[in-house]
Amino acid sequence: MRTKHIALLSDFGTNDPFVAAMKGVLLSRAPGLSIIDITHQIPPQNIQTAAFYLMAVMPYMPKHTLFVAVVDPTVGTGRGIIWARTENYQFIAPDNGLISWVEQKEKITEARFINNSSLFMENISSTGHGRDLMAPVAAAIAKGLPEKKIGPVFGGYRRLPFPLPVKAGNRVTGQVIAIDHFGNVITNIRRDYLSARAVFNIADRMLKGLKLTYASVPEGEALALIGSFGFLEFSVRNGSFARAFDVKPGSSVEALVSLDE
Repeated sequence: MRTKHIALLSDFGTNDPFVAAMKGVLLSRAPGLSIIDITHQIPPQNIQTAAFYLMAVMPYMPKHTLFVAVVDPTVGTGRGIIWARTENYQFIAPDNGLISWVEQKEKITEARFINNSSLFMENISSTGHGRDLMAPVAAAIAKGLPEKKIGPVFGGYRRLPFPLPVKAGNRVTGQVIAIDHFGNVITNIRRDYLSARAVFNIADRMLKGLKLTYASVPEGEALALIGSFGFLEFSVRNGSFARAFDVKPGSSVEALVSLDE
């Protein structure tokens, strides 16, 4: 599946040259690529947040985009690197569960273990697989490398189950799965689990009802709303909910849903 779009996601940050090095390899080997930066501010080693943002942003990318996702706490060890595809997209990532949640949007139809060393950089760093392995393979695929030359079909890649909320009667229990740059706390609870007058409990704080916008409450006040990716989130107008209430990924969330709406 030839492509001209490469979308990068990592926990590299932007203070160091790691992202630039990957882009340099990509553009040296496949001039003319369009490179999209999803984010390089994933919390270090946080595979769950990376999986969420990859899932959330995928539908907004041009069809046939190849995602290169590098959040790799076990880089240089025995973990593999995989290529996978859905109906409309391709992915390269460490075999650590990072690509698992894209199946909330599109089913993975094929995966391969990347082992064609002829595609790699000549000198491979044990801590730089994004640059030395993933980027050159991505460039080769962008130029039309047949899938069978990537490596063998691999159905045993690691899967990280999506943490679906639990509904019992009028009670929905979920968890925080990401915290964005603004300190908004994003949960795994979608809009269709909720009612407009639901009552929420998070970090021993009760919030009543869903608001439509961040500006629906006075400055400094907390609120609940459905964020741009369709999940329940908690915010403080012009502030950080996560910092104000010491909320972290994995924190529990509970909603009491009005059944008469």
